[in-house]
Amino acid sequence: MAPGAAVSGAEAALEGAIVEALEADAGVAALLGDPLRLMGKGDPYPAFPYIEIARHVSEPAGASGVEASEHRVDLVVVSRDDGGAAGKAAVAAMRLALSTASFPMEGWRCVLLLPVFSDVLNAGRGRWRAVLRVKAVVEEA
Repeated sequence: MAPGAAVSGAEAALEGAIVEALEADAGVAALLGDPLRLMGKGDPYPAFPYIEIARHVSEPAGASGVEASEHRVDLVVVSRDDGGAAGKAAVAAMRLALSTASFPMEGWRCVLLLPVFSDVLNAGRGRWRAVLRVKAVVEEA
């Protein structure tokens, strides 16, 4: 993660835009609640299944005087069910929602956002973690 307020501002703006896109999607809401069950937003331990932003890595990517950054964001759905089916379904809905969404951000513009990786992991004791990694490029508006 690069030091500096510009990248931090882009990270917060991007995470906010991703959450807004997921909250606005009916398919995601059907699986992850309305309002969205998001770790760290409201209840510290939301009901299952819930989503968390597990990792957000950013690197400067600007050139020619343009402030830009490349981001990799891991969205994780935590569920408690046989085989992680709820997490798999939620990741599929999130992938679809993010592939068709726009990402309005004050002061920033998302020029690229695409899913690059997904996996479902047995976290033990009946918990499953379904991961969706997205790659994004954000530049100053």
